[in-house]
Amino acid sequence: MLKKTDPDIIKSYLEDSSNLQGGHAEGVYVPENEKEIIEAVKESSSKKQPLTVSGAGTGTTGGRIPFGGWVLSTEKLNRIVNIDKTNKTALIEPGVTLEELDAAVSKVGLLYAPDPTEKSAFLGGTVSTNASGARSLRFGSTRDHINKLRVVLSSGEVFGISRGQKPHFPIPSYHFPAIKNSAGYYSKPGMDLIDLFIGSEGTLGVVSEIEVRLMDKLGETFDCIAFLDSEEAAVLFTEELREKKDVLTLEYFDQNSLEMLRKTYPHIPSGNKTAIYFEQIIRDDKYLDFWEEFFNKHKVSMDSAWLGMNDKQKKELHDFRHAIPETINELYKHEHQQKVSLDIAVPDKNFRSMLNFYNLQLTTNNLQLFHIKFGHIGQSHLHVNMLPKSDEQRKLAQDLAMKFVKKAVSLGGTVSAEHGIGKIKHTYLKEMFGQAAIDEMIGIKKRFDPRMILNLGNIFDIVHT
Repeated sequence: MLKKTDPDIIKSYLEDSSNLQGGHAEGVYVPENEKEIIEAVKESSSKKQPLTVSGAGTGTTGGRIPFGGWVLSTEKLNRIVNIDKTNKTALIEPGVTLEELDAAVSKVGLLYAPDPTEKSAFLGGTVSTNASGARSLRFGSTRDHINKLRVVLSSGEVFGISRGQKPHFPIPSYHFPAIKNSAGYYSKPGMDLIDLFIGSEGTLGVVSEIEVRLMDKLGETFDCIAFLDSEEAAVLFTEELREKKDVLTLEYFDQNSLEMLRKTYPHIPSGNKTAIYFEQIIRDDKYLDFWEEFFNKHKVSMDSAWLGMNDKQKKELHDFRHAIPETINELYKHEHQQKVSLDIAVPDKNFRSMLNFYNLQLTTNNLQLFHIKFGHIGQSHLHVNMLPKSDEQRKLAQDLAMKFVKKAVSLGGTVSAEHGIGKIKHTYLKEMFGQAAIDEMIGIKKRFDPRMILNLGNIFDIVHT
């Protein structure tokens, strides 16, 4: 097994898309198989040495950034062990990227349905946070597509878990909201044990193997970005399409999002203030008639809409959707600053209340704090990013973030729909569940990681002692 202790090499493992600063580690383990994972875990456990599991670095909450101890990188655990076309499953190691899995299963006519934004993300990382993406509107999050896991516990024991296996301890008393959620340890009456590990952010064990569920490739789709005159128009557009089962994605761009992207995409229509990106499975040859009528009803110009009629056009639309977080992350990485970002989702019936609250609070301050709202409007899940440029603006952004968190919780929402808690959203989790639930979660961690060495700082504000 490779062990890296060169400070210049270690430095590359001290960052992710959160731009969280101050990470440090003594060294990095780079195992190439499960036996070497066990070796690294046992060595760390015997020394009571913190061990942070590191994926591709695409996370947004500082989850892979260590604050002491050693890192275990999954970069060499990158084999696609088997693709079973008959049973529609794939057995993979945690360092396989989404892009690699998509390419491999596509060759045999299959699809891994979850569509997280960053295709360079490792599958292990997406399991860690129960990641989702644009198509979660129809296909759900990562949790809905995992059949089996092999997990190395901090004792070195290998724990195989299959879908349908039940916990051997009482279910926690707190419950998840009935919406997409990646905040804290999963809890639901009748839950499977595997669901506890999915979304546990590497705090319970090191995933060494994953069996994912596949489906047949999608039929032909019609992809489009429709530009609208106002946010209200975009909401009405979404509300009518949300229940249309052949619509796979509904993604939102506010006016500031469009302005941020205009330098790269100068052909964005200048007279429109918002946009919706959608994908629809084509069921018959009358789909364009439907959209022409629908666009007329919602005062959308077919001439200004961007249509995805072939693979090249569809990729261009897909890249446009993903350009927003990439642009923000690159900007703040270059300026060595942290954005203040929110990953809130609420029940559909309360979306308008949440949106109105965002707008009221963001427009009544006098510090000209730049902000954007974008993302999964079809699931009442917007990413609100505030981009402070001064200490005064940062304080305002942090205060507003807590106001938004409290409002979301009051509406039955979640403080993290898909990115996890990591090391920067502990206070949000406590606001959502309360201290008693946090204590229950810590009790679960101690059950599987009694030495308390794995991914310290993720989910809970626990430091090594």
